[in-house]
Amino acid sequence: MRIGSGISAVISGGASGLGAAVVTRLSLMGVKVTFFDTNVELGNKLAQSTGSFFVEVEISNHGSVLQGLKSARSKFGCERICINCAGISKAEKTVSKGKAHRSTIFEKVVSVNLNGVFNLSTLSAEGMANLPLLEETGDRGIIISTTSIAASEGQIGQLAYAASKAGVSGMVLPMARDLA
Repeated sequence: MRIGSGISAVISGGASGLGAAVVTRLSLMGVKVTFFDTNVELGNKLAQSTGSFFVEVEISNHGSVLQGLKSARSKFGCERICINCAGISKAEKTVSKGKAHRSTIFEKVVSVNLNGVFNLSTLSAEGMANLPLLEETGDRGIIISTTSIAASEGQIGQLAYAASKAGVSGMVLPMARDLA
């Protein structure tokens, strides 16, 4: 895919870390970038400095992602690039000081890191499926989902994070086959 001014992108977790680096780089390449995050202060600051478009989105909430994509598409048209960078890591051992890992922590991490990737990827794929093929490649778009070595080599206290990243890794091949 030729990346430039005719292409729109959506990035989750774009206000900081890897997501912010992706937003910055794609913006410098002329891509029309929308990014999602829950950190409004950082989001607005980065949008102003890069000329990108920030939308406050809770990636684990399907309706919030749907609304975010609606805003992004109203501004720049349907995305041809979707990059999943949103993620959280809350460390807690399986059992510590006689107490089990809190299910609320596990559920929150899996909700953001795994359900969030599912939400954005499937809704973005739906939009891309209706786009015309790009002349130079015959593609409609690309979805990139970040994961971690923790998917197979989780460390002490990374139960929720490792499980969520293993789930993301497990989605990639069947999703690619579905969309091929």
